[in-house]
Amino acid sequence: MTVLIVEDDENKRLQLRQFLGELLPSAEFVMKRSLQSSVRSIRESVPELIILDMTLPNYDTTPEEPGGQMYKTGGREFLRQMDRFEINTPVIVVTQFEKFGETHDSMDLPALDSLLRREHSDVYKGFVYYNAAISDWKQELEALVRSVLSLS
Repeated sequence: MTVLIVEDDENKRLQLRQFLGELLPSAEFVMKRSLQSSVRSIRESVPELIILDMTLPNYDTTPEEPGGQMYKTGGREFLRQMDRFEINTPVIVVTQFEKFGETHDSMDLPALDSLLRREHSDVYKGFVYYNAAISDWKQELEALVRSVLSLS
């Protein structure tokens, strides 16, 4: 089984990888840090599960490249690209933000959840609010992963 983790924050990415590695010890993990690299990755090889951050840079950040524009709802664009390329892998959003978008078009997590369920009901399986200081996210993520993958 292959799990794609799309996350630009290094600490969060490492915590997700460690936790999921314990939960799914036989899984292979692919790590991507931007909208473009993650879309390229799913076009080359379709994983069985995607863990997706909602706020992403357009390109990978390097010492020479600032990563381009930061998209508050980059995960939503990723889901649109999945639709475009007819990729039906289950997606769980893991985010550390509670609001998305600019003032005039911002939405909170419940509104975003509702929108993603309407727009991508075939692949979107839910979200987990991540907070590095509190471990509640682990139980929530485990429950979603077990449900999506039909694990006991």
